[in-house]
Amino acid sequence: MRIWIEFALRESLRFLSHLDLMRTWQRALRRASLPLVYSQGFNPHPRMAFASALPVGATSLGEYVDIQFAINITDKEMAALQAELPAGLEILQWRVVPKKAPALMSIVKAAEWSVKVPDDQELPERVQKLLQSASLPIVRRTKRKVSTIDIKPYLYRLELKPSGRLEMLLAMGGTGGTKPREVLELLQIPAAGSDLVRQKLLLAAGPYLQSPMAVLLKEKEVFFNAKADYYQL
Repeated sequence: MRIWIEFALRESLRFLSHLDLMRTWQRALRRASLPLVYSQGFNPHPRMAFASALPVGATSLGEYVDIQFAINITDKEMAALQAELPAGLEILQWRVVPKKAPALMSIVKAAEWSVKVPDDQELPERVQKLLQSASLPIVRRTKRKVSTIDIKPYLYRLELKPSGRLEMLLAMGGTGGTKPREVLELLQIPAAGSDLVRQKLLLAAGPYLQSPMAVLLKEKEVFFNAKADYYQL
């Protein structure tokens, strides 16, 4: 049985690396006595994959892991798994998916972020100016090269809330994207510390973005679910 699990990563585990997170899940699955399906070959590994790595220091209200089990899973098994996970990792919901459904990582299209911003009377004006800009060039540096990228096409939504939080809906995935840090730098906001929250991940379903828990799945295809919340590109 193949399932997608949505989980939260709380403040107490925000410094957990992606590798440590993977090991934590594997240990919990063993302790809960939930057998996994393994790959074939000389170096078998469990068929378990995360939708996207969460930056160290950030928390999340909607991460996803894709797991293939060697047994049928019910709420009873999920409760047993939750009991073995450390405080700070909370299973929110789960769903059975077709064995041939696309890998989560391959269809994640966007992420919604929230960050507490400093009290700055000029910030609303900078937000509006950024939204109205025809292009938003940034410089990206890697070990091999330095390049200039226009991140305007990857900024789907940017909103400063009365609560003092900045919400961003940003493209991600193989077709291109941007990171919260890059947007914050353009707004002249210090890099986010412990208050950066990834609120949700969204999949591509035609011209729409929708939660992995909401999309309709049929074998290798992903369909838009008109009865659930969505974002139209």
